[in-house]
Amino acid sequence: MIGEYPPKIGGISTHISQLKKELNKLDQDVFVLTYSNCLEEKVYSTRLPKKFRGIFFIIFGFFKGINIIRKNKIDLIHAHFATTSGLLGLFLSVITRKKRILTVHGSDINVYLNRRIMGQVVRLVLSKYPVIIAVSPNLAEKITHFGKGDVISIPNGVDNLRFFPNVSEKKGIGFIGALVNEKNPRDFVELIRELRQKGIVEPAFIIGGGYLRKELEDTSDGLNINYLGEIINAEKYLKKFKVVVSTSKTEGFGLSILEAMACGVPVVSLLSPGSKYLLGDLNLVVQDKNQLAGLVAKIIINPKLRLELSNKVLEKSKLFSWEKCAEETLDVYKNLFE
Repeated sequence: MIGEYPPKIGGISTHISQLKKELNKLDQDVFVLTYSNCLEEKVYSTRLPKKFRGIFFIIFGFFKGINIIRKNKIDLIHAHFATTSGLLGLFLSVITRKKRILTVHGSDINVYLNRRIMGQVVRLVLSKYPVIIAVSPNLAEKITHFGKGDVISIPNGVDNLRFFPNVSEKKGIGFIGALVNEKNPRDFVELIRELRQKGIVEPAFIIGGGYLRKELEDTSDGLNINYLGEIINAEKYLKKFKVVVSTSKTEGFGLSILEAMACGVPVVSLLSPGSKYLLGDLNLVVQDKNQLAGLVAKIIINPKLRLELSNKVLEKSKLFSWEKCAEETLDVYKNLFE
């Protein structure tokens, strides 16, 4: 597998690490090539300069990847994300003549596909893989006409050993995600500002780091927003929130949404493909910031509604598991060799 991996925090790294663990249980020998600084067995890291990391990952990863494939007698290359990892997987597959497969995760399609140069890279990658896995039906539908092979939807799972309900007293409004434009954290700050104007003083918490943090801190002074940075054990905080808010409009799946749901925490989200998939039938997806503030306010001040929604999101989360994700992925692998 090629892509992000812990200790890097994010949806892709969680996906690959959980998929690796579950495939190991299914007697599959899985190796990972990543640019994260990881010391885990069978995970190969590449040291990269801070600038032009994607390009250097392809260059350094190409030579390291050939060595990994030959040394460990790899049968299949599984790249995650249709940009640099997808390109590297393509190059390694062509040179080593090993079968290849790609998983698209969201922003590669919802964000980069629409950009001038990166969009061309994504289109090229999509056209060169015989099988593509999408983590949601919406993503699968979007890329069907780009590739020449099969497109299969296999959703993410959730780690129920980490993410489960807690009976402790609930407090706070939470945001979990990278502080980058794609996650739209500015709208979360504006949400808290509007709630304060409504007289709601519930504390707010932002979990995540990114280039927008300084700007957000400057514009949110006096709003009682706690910036916690990147946290490995985010579930420690997640279980205690009264409500979690997702402001991303480009979410392909929304793993943090699912993890909050598994903790029994209501999630209110602006409309995105991922939030519609996970929350659309629970009436927790809204079209604009005004509706967002109105629904969050209702959940904060109404314990009965909060409990009702808590039960609904928890029940919905039970439809998703990493075990099921691994089993369906393994079926895709086997079909490639038939």
